[in-house]
Order: sequence, then structure tokens, then C-alpha cells
Amino acid sequence: MKKDVIIVGAGIGGLSCAALLAHGGHKVVVLEKNSYIGGACSSYKKQGYSFDRAVHLFTAGLNGPYGVILKRLGIDNLKFIKEINTRTAMKIYKREGYFPFDLNINQIFKLIKPQGVKKKGSAATKGTGAKLVMGGLKGMGFSSQTFKGLTSVMTNILTMSKKRLNKLYDEQLTVTQYLNQFTEDTFIHGIFAFLLAGMFSISPRKASAAEFIHCFKAEMTSKEGYQYPITGGAQAIPNAIAEGIIKYGGEIRTNSPVDKIVIKNDKVQGVMVGDDLIKAPIVVSNLTLKISVLNLIGRDYFDKKYLEKIESLRPSLSSMTFKLALKEPLIKDWGFINLYHPTLNDWKGKYGPGAPKSNGFFGPVLSNIDSSLAPPGCQTVIFGTVVPSKVANWNKWQEVYYADLLEFYPDLEKKLNFMDVSFPKDIAEATGKPAGPVEGLALTPAQTGKNKPSSVLPIEGLYVVGDTAGTDAHGIGTQLAADSGIKCADLILHRS
Repeated sequence: MKKDVIIVGAGIGGLSCAALLAHGGHKVVVLEKNSYIGGACSSYKKQGYSFDRAVHLFTAGLNGPYGVILKRLGIDNLKFIKEINTRTAMKIYKREGYFPFDLNINQIFKLIKPQGVKKKGSAATKGTGAKLVMGGLKGMGFSSQTFKGLTSVMTNILTMSKKRLNKLYDEQLTVTQYLNQFTEDTFIHGIFAFLLAGMFSISPRKASAAEFIHCFKAEMTSKEGYQYPITGGAQAIPNAIAEGIIKYGGEIRTNSPVDKIVIKNDKVQGVMVGDDLIKAPIVVSNLTLKISVLNLIGRDYFDKKYLEKIESLRPSLSSMTFKLALKEPLIKDWGFINLYHPTLNDWKGKYGPGAPKSNGFFGPVLSNIDSSLAPPGCQTVIFGTVVPSKVANWNKWQEVYYADLLEFYPDLEKKLNFMDVSFPKDIAEATGKPAGPVEGLALTPAQTGKNKPSSVLPIEGLYVVGDTAGTDAHGIGTQLAADSGIKCADLILHRS
């Protein structure tokens, strides 16, 4: 018999689970504290410019979990631009200053074949594009030894079998430990540290090698690579899924913060929204597993061992984001820009103790992807960088990172109309995750694969979805949340 279901939170995980449950015949209501849906995967408009609340590109597009969801819902309301990989650049600092080379990082990896590097004069090294890449790499200090080490790593990643990858999960190696098996080259370790900052928002010393390879290999072997919604920015994704909820009789209530999940006799009874009890025998929380257990439910309903496990869970780092509304284009052609320091810029000399080191930036040039996201002749750009969640003086950090951005683009201020800057508190406000982590559960060896917490809580009728729960759920950011939503919905439908 189909039952009423309450979904707490309209993030991607909650919406995905809600849509599939509604499609499966359940009566579903989604309760969202914000006035908008999507959590961090949402957008807003200001003076004719459209900005995503976080930094987003999407791998796989409709070939990933979004496609799985929409196909099951019978909805064709979401399209992606698929050529972002061909317009992805890296601007790179050398030790002595800025190195003005627009480098398509995917071209590097195309030169690195699983069989090894081809000899000079072969097809892989012919042509202007290849020569530019190789010339640029040499200018960055990319030696033949570095290239050899990177080839060894990439060969191992791209040829790794599922059986070997599963064993890697069991071995619980970090990315640093994995790379050290092939090379200790600081440039190579630096590239992977930069990639991990954008993918997982943690350092390679903490990141799961198996989960990184799982996600990275999917990106590298995808013919379509990085993608972005054609219309509406990141907001197009939750809007598309929400359409499925409504189509199958579900309801979404915004401005409806849940204060408590009500439990009686080890069974979920419903939730409290202010003084109102909304009853349902199934409740799915899209808040973090830790917040769901410790705050919305309460310690009294769980045994000591389970509470210790929940309390041990750790989130990723957070981010600071510069949203640039430009009067004229600053960046031509590229759809996505990486600003990278092979050696971290140290600003202590200028700004004193406590000044952050530069991590580099990840930046989608939104209006180069979709021209409707900026007024005619203008440009919308977002640059994000990884930061800790707690900082004594955010004003200093903003000043330092903005100065760092100007090192890459000295003429930025001449073209700037206005700039919005977001901090961890803004991510926390959008997602309900305290401290505003990019990933609610850091993708470490102890928190990925079979070690990832289950969506099923030890209380009848109670579940958690999103990026903090779902054993063997995989992906980066919103796609991880969507995969968790799919798996949780299937569990509930199977039990119904």
C-alpha cells in the first residue's frame, strides 16, 4: 500500500527522491525552509545578470543521474550544452609571476595515452594544438620526467578495472598515498590537489583515492564531459525535477522550515512545522545525517554506538565565491576557467599573519555558455576558491583573494559593474548545513563506498538523502545527491 511521505528539504537529493516516490504512487509533500528550491544548486537574478549560488559545472548531464530520473518520470524538460570541455582553460602562475598561457587541461590528458607516450613525430605530437600544449607545459616547468610520471598515473587510472577499483576502496588509500606509488613529483601532486579542490573540496592527503578515480575516470572517459543547462543556469535542474513532483500529484511548500521530526514507539509519526504537526509514516530528510539525527530527531532515540558513528562524520571545506557582473567581456571564448598556482602564493608579507595562501580559482563564465545570463554585451563570471568554514577576519580573506584575482586579470576593475561575494555562511543559509561545506560529507576513505552511511536510519519509516548518506552512492556535488535520492527512493518503493 502506498503511503504519505514527507521530504524535509528541497535540495537535489530530496527533490529526486520525492519525484520518484510520487511517480511510484506515494502522496508526497516537500517542505523547504527557503523561498526557493534547489539548495546550493539554485540561481538568482540581479540587475539583469543571473548567478548560481555556488560554483557549478555538471559531468555526464542527462547521461548521469539527472537523465535516469527524468527518463523514469517521462519528462523531457532539461537540456545541456555539451561542449564545455573544449572551452576549458587554465591560467597558470610560475614562481616568478603570471604565466599568460590559456591551457586546455583536456588537451594534456589527450596527449597521455593509456599505452604510454608516443614518440616524437607521431600523430599524438603533430599539429599546432599539440605543439602549443607541449610548449606551454615546458614554459611552466613541466619536464619530461614530470610528463613520464603523469603518464604512469593516468595509464593506471584509465585502465583500472572495476575489480581493482573495488579493492582500492577496501585498501582505503588517500589520493596522496595512491600517487606516491608512481611519483613524488610536486607538480603532479599539485595538479591533483587543484583538481581535488574543485571536485571534493578537500586535500589529497584526506581524499579517497578510490572515489576520486571513480569520479575522475567517469569525467575523462565521457565523450560529452563537462556540461551546463542551456537555459536558466543551475536553477534549471531543480525546476525540472520539481515538475515531475507536481506532475504525479506531489506538493512543494517553500518557506516551511521543519523544527522537529516526531518519533513514537520507534516509529516516525511526522514533522513539526512551527506549532503544526504534519503526519506521515515515512519521512525523508535532505538535511545532513548529523543534523537530522542530533537536531531534528534527538539523541534519545539512538544507541551509543550509532551516535558515536554520526558524531565522527566530517564535512569538506567550504568556499568563497566572487560573482562578477561585467560591463564588457573579460574572458573571450572559454566556458570555464581554472586559475592555478603550481606553488601557492604567500600573501603574509603584504597582509601580515593570518593572511591566506592562494589556492587558485574555479570559474564558469556563465554568459559564454548561455548568453541570456547577462545583459547584451555584458558578461557573468563566477570564481570560487576553497576556504575553511571558520575564519577570524573574512574581510582580510576577501581582500587577499580579490587581490589574487586581480593578479590574473589586471583590467577586471575597469570592466566591473558590481560584484557579489559569498562566504560559508551563505552556503549554510542555502543548504541548511552548518559551516557551509561544499560536500556535507567529506569524501575520505572512511566515508565513501561501502563505508558511506546508509540512507536507512534505525527508526521505522525514517530516511536521509543527499550528499551525506547513501551507501555506494557516487558522484560529485549535486550528482552525488541525485544518486542518493534515486537509491533511497528505490529502497522505499521496494519496501512498499
